[in-house]
Amino acid sequence: MKALIDLFWQRYSELKGAVDRNDAQKITILDRELDPLLESITSFKTKSSSEVLEQFRFAIDLLNEEAEDTGCVQRNSELLRKLVDRYIGAGLPYDGATPDGEPASWSPYVILDEDRLDDLDERVFVVSPGYRINYTNALNALCYEAKTNDIIGRHIAEFIGIHHFQQALREKLDACFKGEAAKYTYAEDIDGRTVVRSYEMSPCYSPSYKLVGAIIIVKELADRRNRAVA
Repeated sequence: MKALIDLFWQRYSELKGAVDRNDAQKITILDRELDPLLESITSFKTKSSSEVLEQFRFAIDLLNEEAEDTGCVQRNSELLRKLVDRYIGAGLPYDGATPDGEPASWSPYVILDEDRLDDLDERVFVVSPGYRINYTNALNALCYEAKTNDIIGRHIAEFIGIHHFQQALREKLDACFKGEAAKYTYAEDIDGRTVVRSYEMSPCYSPSYKLVGAIIIVKELADRRNRAVA
């Protein structure tokens, strides 16, 4: 994937040079090379999270590069939509792998759709790059005996704890803000009961494909240590 993308940008740079020189023959040749390269990059259905990320970054870079050309913007927007439909669709899970190589049960890219998130039967936060909460669904707020508006704008450390935030969560959120999926799992004793929580994090984008932060899906897992003892 990286080699294809590098080759595309090399040929793209050559094409711009040919246009500046008004070299019609070179323009025709490069145009013929770029179209199949573009198709190869965007049509390849990879299951590697890193290559999916490369595809998205490539589409966004191309959209920005040709932002002043209306015809190209329409074409590039359609390419980006195809990637979104392929890997995100109507909330379908991504069946690739996490950066750690473990199977992922969540999509590494999420478009912020509050109506859809409100309907989930899982707890959800969306955290901005300043570590402030800019969305929570009602189910998550209920777990804190609060209303959603009472949680918006507060620091995520208030809910996960300053220790967990400083030791692990901040670093993983920072990775999300750079476009990577991440996961953090920990156990703690609450009223004599061991609670295992999993925070599954994915980059979260606006409908216009701008990064708004990280979406966190909170899950409580079975304590495997108890099962081993039993």
